[in-house]
Amino acid sequence: MSQITPQLTNMWDKSHESWFVKDKEFRFMYANPVFIKVNKLPENFNVIGYNDKELSTPFSNFAHLFEEHDRKVLQSMQKVSSIGIYLPDNGLKLKYYFCDKYPLMDENNQCMGIIGHMKDINHFSLYNYIKNDSSASVRPKLPNNILTAKEWIIIFLFCRGVSNKFIANEIKVSCRSLEKYFKIIYDKLSIGSMTELRLFCKENNYDLYVPPKYFQATGHFLL
Repeated sequence: MSQITPQLTNMWDKSHESWFVKDKEFRFMYANPVFIKVNKLPENFNVIGYNDKELSTPFSNFAHLFEEHDRKVLQSMQKVSSIGIYLPDNGLKLKYYFCDKYPLMDENNQCMGIIGHMKDINHFSLYNYIKNDSSASVRPKLPNNILTAKEWIIIFLFCRGVSNKFIANEIKVSCRSLEKYFKIIYDKLSIGSMTELRLFCKENNYDLYVPPKYFQATGHFLL
């Protein structure tokens, strides 16, 4: 804790958004009161020394995803962002949060851990497309240039499990034209069926890609 400047912790303590710091072993060095509340921990709980797997929170089942996020920050030494989902105290509707994680550098410019910043997203159009009550990383950048922008939208909707009729209406083509699009996608990816496509998308993390048009986060896009 002594390695984090009081100026930062004082600012985070007063913030209305969730802030936390982990060391390079993914153990907490700090968490502000909002983080404690969102994670439904006791008000005066001291998180120092714990990792995500050891905390009894509504998100414990997703600790491996959080650690994967942390690992990417340390590997890239850059900001890495994700989107997650949680059920607030009123239990009325799933809420989405945006999480930035950054490398935390000491006075010698050596990385000593990770800073995390989470904030709610009030306008997020993925609610109609993501059906699982879980936390998940998503990727707003194209995985590659093999497919066209429209073909990636088809992949996105296909991975959400919606009907072909819905997909056709969404991209404003006939069902017959949609079949032709799928045939082109199959040829480009060297697969032969929807079952193979679903497995291929899962194995290559194509199911994590979200086209920019489906984001409505206020004031920013994921990078």
